[in-house]
Amino acid sequence: MNLLDKKNISKFIIILPISGILMTIFLFVSITIYSINNNFEIEKKRITKQYFRDLKHKTKKRVTLAYNLIDTIYKNSQNKKQAISLIQKILKNLKWTQNGYIFVFDYKGNSIYHPNPNYMGTNGWNFERNGVKVVQLLIKSALSNPNGTYVTYLAYNPKGKPQEKISFVKIYKPLHLVIGSGIYLNYLDTQLIQQKNYLNNLLENILSKIFISSALILLFMLIITCILSYKLKTFFEQYDKTITEEKEKLFIRANFDILTKLYNREYFFNELQKQISLIKRNHYKLAVLFIDLDHFKDINDTLGHNIGDKVLKITAKRLKSSVRESDIIARFGGDEFIILLTNIDDINKIVELTNRILNKVKEVLILKNHQYYISASIGISIAPDDTTDAQTLIQYADIAMYKSKHSGKDKFTFYKSEMTDDAHKRIDLKNDIFKALHNNEFELYYQPQFDVDDKIIGVEVLIRWHHPKKGLLYPMEFLPLAIELDLIDKIDLWVIENSIIQFQKWKEKNIHIKTISCNITMNHLLKDNFINDLEKIMKKHYFDPKYLDLEIREKCIMKYPKKTLKVLEKLSKLGVQISIDDFGKGYLSLLYLKKFNISKLKIDKTFIKDITKNKDDEIITKAMINLAKNLNLEIVAEGVETQKQKEILLQYAKLYMQGFLYSKPLPKDQFENLILKGKK
Repeated sequence: MNLLDKKNISKFIIILPISGILMTIFLFVSITIYSINNNFEIEKKRITKQYFRDLKHKTKKRVTLAYNLIDTIYKNSQNKKQAISLIQKILKNLKWTQNGYIFVFDYKGNSIYHPNPNYMGTNGWNFERNGVKVVQLLIKSALSNPNGTYVTYLAYNPKGKPQEKISFVKIYKPLHLVIGSGIYLNYLDTQLIQQKNYLNNLLENILSKIFISSALILLFMLIITCILSYKLKTFFEQYDKTITEEKEKLFIRANFDILTKLYNREYFFNELQKQISLIKRNHYKLAVLFIDLDHFKDINDTLGHNIGDKVLKITAKRLKSSVRESDIIARFGGDEFIILLTNIDDINKIVELTNRILNKVKEVLILKNHQYYISASIGISIAPDDTTDAQTLIQYADIAMYKSKHSGKDKFTFYKSEMTDDAHKRIDLKNDIFKALHNNEFELYYQPQFDVDDKIIGVEVLIRWHHPKKGLLYPMEFLPLAIELDLIDKIDLWVIENSIIQFQKWKEKNIHIKTISCNITMNHLLKDNFINDLEKIMKKHYFDPKYLDLEIREKCIMKYPKKTLKVLEKLSKLGVQISIDDFGKGYLSLLYLKKFNISKLKIDKTFIKDITKNKDDEIITKAMINLAKNLNLEIVAEGVETQKQKEILLQYAKLYMQGFLYSKPLPKDQFENLILKGKK
């Protein structure tokens, strides 16, 4: 008979619990007997240990009491003889507690005090008890341990056989006395016998109660098993239902994205592999669309992740409504989605469907009673045209998506083989940036800033890269990728720290610069650890923050004005100066301009360039200068290339200027020569 069969389980539901209970009772009784016997052995050790601990404490306490008494007598006596006499008299009249007494010898073994009158006035130095010269042992032990010690020995017992005894002895040096207290150890056996009797009685009580309880439990189990047998069928039905539901939940967890309810990347990849094997037989094509949302980070940063999650859910629904039922759509991760278009016999169908997706995604979003717009960049790869490897097909679509991003966003791009070369170049460049930081391949260039008297008052620090293979690279050739790859903070901090180091060296050479200006990207400025990193660098080099000027582009500020305001307030408290770079191009709100702790405005060179021939540029430039003057801000004109431009600017205000009229950005040595030349 199969016990696991549901029909047979009810027949054994009574037998099995009862037999289990009987076996449990047997085991419990055995364990109880063993435990009590074992507990006695443990208690025996504990009682013995405690007995000796208490015993030692009592003897030491008595000796200490006697020591203090003797010391008091000695200090209040006229001589040693009088002190000894008083000690004997007082100790004789003292009543000690049961199981203990005090004895006093001098160093030669003469008994000064003993509770037994027979020992008074005797010398026990060579007197043996059971083969042990006890007095000699006690005195030598005390002299070897001036602070007191315990001595164990077999001593004479007036009540019977010799008993083991322990004494605490201590010397009283002024009178050359040994003070001791001893106790016989035979009282321990009485306590152990009492404990054994107690445990035996406890065992009898426990066993009797076990048998009574067992009988009641058996009766109770008979009732319970009958009820369980009656309800067993319902239980198994519910069990089967639960198993089915859990399987469904596990399937969902394994194959679906929790947030968007779309398939996840693992499921997508498995389906892609299946579909690739099918197209080899039916000669259809399939397409992979890799989708990344444009400007999603802006919404996430400004409105929070909760709103960002809502955007992802809405986008998922829009994508789902844009494709066919046979197509597979998944969330690839973050704000990335991926779609598998199957049974494609015409490329134009891919174009038509992709355009539908782009239009659907950029429909207006209503969030917190405000309208928001996002778009998507899509990369497309086709099998078998591009590859028949699933992983590579996804990679190609991803590469094509990046091409769409860099081409202006809100568009789609089909994969081309040369894109892989570009992607590899991007990866190589990323690795090269890490190596450049490690190998010190970056170099700082310095463009001076001049006052109205043509004296150098500040310098803008710029970075160049001496690439081992590509030669000298300018910032625009590598900084955009560094920002995209989230490496810009490492470069920014490298520029700031090395600028500070160079500033300190100039100071030691008696070359005084009012400020060093370093450009800082918004990506780095808004990072949580930026302020701490900056502060550590300045403290490390004992640098005064007032000499550091951080330049922030105007259009970047207006992306996150509220967050930027908080950071600028912290920088202002540190004592760092702030400049608005490229002013005039980013439409900075006058309200925020007033709130920001800004030191200076840098007028963008596009306005300076045509100031001599374009009246509008001249009017705008003049307005910006007046605005800065009214706000008590310093003004720097960028891109001053002609004497005529300089003359026009000086008509409006006493401002600072930089540009090719004065000097292009120079490496360190040439910049120093320029300064020294100006001093002569």
